[in-house]
Amino acid sequence: MYLATNLKYLRKKSGKTQDALSVDVKIGRTTIANYEAGISEPNLETLITFSNYFGISLDELLSKNMEDVQKSNEKDVMLRSPFGSVEGYSRIPKIITVDNSGNDNIIYVPVKARAGYLSGYGDAEFMETLPTFRLPGLNNATYRMFEVDGPSMAPNVLHGDRIIGEWIDELDKIRDNRVYVVVHTGGVAVKRVVNRLSERGKLYLKSDTIAHRHEFPTLEIDPIDIKEVWYGRMKISSDFSEPAEVYHRLADLEMDVMEMKRMLKDK
Repeated sequence: MYLATNLKYLRKKSGKTQDALSVDVKIGRTTIANYEAGISEPNLETLITFSNYFGISLDELLSKNMEDVQKSNEKDVMLRSPFGSVEGYSRIPKIITVDNSGNDNIIYVPVKARAGYLSGYGDAEFMETLPTFRLPGLNNATYRMFEVDGPSMAPNVLHGDRIIGEWIDELDKIRDNRVYVVVHTGGVAVKRVVNRLSERGKLYLKSDTIAHRHEFPTLEIDPIDIKEVWYGRMKISSDFSEPAEVYHRLADLEMDVMEMKRMLKDK
């Protein structure tokens, strides 16, 4: 029987914590935790409550592994689509948080949370552990901030920078050679993207670096492997590096010209 695993899977899929589900179905949180752990089993009336709440039959709730069923259905949809198309991609993030006024918060994903984010982006309990904030001017969309790791996008985006991305609801909207945060089965990547979904059924993730190009080859990504895509709208950086050498040369030249003008004026 799959009751315990199904309850936990369906709750997380709906973006609910145990506390939130407890309020919705009017069953104690500890009782729900015991059901999910397989410590105790609900009576028929409670089973019907869960069945109605999640919109599935009692047979599915008890005798089918709903996570496996969902994965199988998603795979079938992708395989039936041209080039393994994008029909399985969600139009909204699995989890969002809001402030007291009902406005979407910006969830911050630091480097140390990346591994957990890859498996927990749809887990309300994990997402609640991440910091949230709001910024003026970022309205009417859903945003998320990711910390950049490594030199692959230097000099345009540096290690330790933060990218604030806007949710992309359709992969076909991805524009060539723009910076995106792509969450896929292989990790969380901040890259410049080339969209070849209509021609080849692929996205290509490129790095900006020249000095380290051999370390960061272009990645070819199938749409079925994509979990989330965020369009880079803003960069927050604490880097105040000195200008490039060519800038120093121009500055010296400018000073020399000014000095020559002064000398000619004095004559």
